[in-house]
Amino acid sequence: MHASFILTPSQLSFMAPSIFHILLLILFHLLLATAPTSSARTPTRRKQTGFRAPLTRVKNPLEASLVTSRMTASKDEYLLSLAVGTPPKPFSAIMDTGSDLIWTKCKSSHDPGSFDPSKSISFVEINETCEMLGLSADCIQKYADGHSVSVTLAADALTVPGTGQNMHGGIFGCGIPDDENFMYDGVVGMGRGVLSLVTLSNQTIFSYCLGSRFDTETSSVLLTGSEASNYYDSDVQTTPLVTDASNYIITLEGISVGETKLAVTKNDFVTSDGGMVVDSGTTFMYLDARIIEMISNEFVNQTKLEKYTGSDKPYYTGLEHCFNAPGNVQIPNLVFHFEGADWELPKENYIYQQHGNDMACLAFVADDKQFIFGNMQQQNMMVIYDLYNNNLSFKPANCKLL
Repeated sequence: MHASFILTPSQLSFMAPSIFHILLLILFHLLLATAPTSSARTPTRRKQTGFRAPLTRVKNPLEASLVTSRMTASKDEYLLSLAVGTPPKPFSAIMDTGSDLIWTKCKSSHDPGSFDPSKSISFVEINETCEMLGLSADCIQKYADGHSVSVTLAADALTVPGTGQNMHGGIFGCGIPDDENFMYDGVVGMGRGVLSLVTLSNQTIFSYCLGSRFDTETSSVLLTGSEASNYYDSDVQTTPLVTDASNYIITLEGISVGETKLAVTKNDFVTSDGGMVVDSGTTFMYLDARIIEMISNEFVNQTKLEKYTGSDKPYYTGLEHCFNAPGNVQIPNLVFHFEGADWELPKENYIYQQHGNDMACLAFVADDKQFIFGNMQQQNMMVIYDLYNNNLSFKPANCKLL
């Protein structure tokens, strides 16, 4: 979920820590955020431990360790299990490389099972302004899909269950989402800012493998530190991250449908962000409508599939290029040509077809302001974020075998 911030007042009141404590926390996280980076392509980094955590896939549009953690997946989001407080209160939240803030629902929200700060002996509300920690003044975070969350910033113990990863005094948001039907416990920001899990856990490298949304037996995993760096080999391709960007942004230079390269140039993909945001919290790809039209036209030219004219509506709002289900028709791969690396998408990574439906849609949403490489496009890939060398690497992987 690509995030932005606007300004509201806090809605919870607890005893504030001393100004000295706050300044120490801010100084600590600012120091973490200013770790040196380099644009070198050869992976070199400081020695650090890592964790492995599972991720869980969940069906809805919207774990890892400093050793290894499994993620839960669904057809739309991948969830990471964390715990907050003393004693720890577990919660499962969207793993989101498109934002920084970690937040979970709190007692005053609409979910009775949410985190109750009064029951944590280590909870301390931060009364400093949100701007001091890189947010907007009123502490309302907005996401690309139009939803938002109002948060009260606090410091408390944050842990990644089963990994031994403990962040005492970790800053997070006690949040109230604007949507009463928001089905997750919160969001785990994995971005480049001072409030993200990556920064709080002092990691300069992390990776994940997102299992297939179409395979119920698949699994997903988040890795950090030495666990993540173990996956560099001759199959890995590497592209630089845009320097000084607030998100993980890579430079797109062209697109091919099968063997046919589209008549586009690097300049066609320039946005105010500086390129394409790699975002694990957004389901589909966001591209300019004109470019999506070009992909669709060449796709039709090669497959001869007819435009869908039935009564069914696309399962997801924003999917506008839909066709009769391809059946046994040969579907070309798409190739996204990034600076120094080619990311090839099989049909499963760019065509959405609801099970049993006779309609299939290109998994692209039109947007002329931001370009996003979503989690559907990242299925069955090991994606490695190397912040020390300021680059992103990737290779095909069978996530269920990791």
